[in-house]
Amino acid sequence: MTDVPVVRVGFADYDHTRDLWNGRVTSPDVTLECTVPDKAGEVFRRFAEGEWDAAEVSLASVTERIGAGDDSLVLLPVFPVRAFRHGAIWVGAGFPGGPEDLAGKRIGITAWTQTSGVFVRGLLASRYGLVLRDVRWFQGGLDSPRGEVRSPQGGLFDITHVPDRPLGAMLADGQLDAVISSQPPAAFTGGNGPVKRLFAKWTFEEMSYVEATGVYPIMHALAVRREFLRRQPQVADVLVQIFTEAKDRAVARATQVSVPAYPLPWTPSNANRTQHFLGADVWPYGVESSRTTLEAFLGYAEEQGITPRRLAVEELFVR
Repeated sequence: MTDVPVVRVGFADYDHTRDLWNGRVTSPDVTLECTVPDKAGEVFRRFAEGEWDAAEVSLASVTERIGAGDDSLVLLPVFPVRAFRHGAIWVGAGFPGGPEDLAGKRIGITAWTQTSGVFVRGLLASRYGLVLRDVRWFQGGLDSPRGEVRSPQGGLFDITHVPDRPLGAMLADGQLDAVISSQPPAAFTGGNGPVKRLFAKWTFEEMSYVEATGVYPIMHALAVRREFLRRQPQVADVLVQIFTEAKDRAVARATQVSVPAYPLPWTPSNANRTQHFLGADVWPYGVESSRTTLEAFLGYAEEQGITPRRLAVEELFVR
């Protein structure tokens, strides 16, 4: 009898992965040993330090590695985090216009090779004509100073490291015109403070965006160490299967109307409205169902110097 392989896997705490670590979704073909840190950043760090056989990873970071010829990780088409990011563009309260008016301006970023930033810059360029090379980019910490972070090579973009002032404070003081960040700057109070979102009705912008483009941004994917897959090649398909089952169970919970599964009002009606824009599967896994998004991302990655050439989708998931 063949021994069932043990797969040590790390991922943050999401409802669509919860049934994996609570034992409700299992497979006779693998034994999962799950570690569930509170934050994805801790997962990234610990996986980079050698922990686990598989883990949630930043799509941009792994794409950069693959583009540089590093094949030590294999991506699986399991996407623990997807998020539209129109609401991640912050401007000063007196900013006079829309996205087109960011041309040639000063924009803060916390890191260039960050998936949310790649998608935001991509949508600004593709939808609103922003010429990324004409922008003056300032890289630093959002609400506290931050040590220098590696930027794209080759001088393609005008990127200045800011070691002594947080970007949020610079935006509030008028030293920056905008900041791209999935987290709101501390200067954003939600009212009449010095910082506001570029898109006041960002959710509606995101709905229009997905209807027009079919792009449903992917932030994180599941990666397996290639060395592990060489020893246990069957594990890849099993992981996709059980992660998908856990996700499908979470979507079913979100859409049930008789007894709401989440402590938020209108969750089922919001889930049903989401299905109008995204289809019955509001959180798709798999390559083909996400090909439009992946193609767009890989185009952005090349244009922004994350990869030296445009990768094919299959290169991300090749075994």
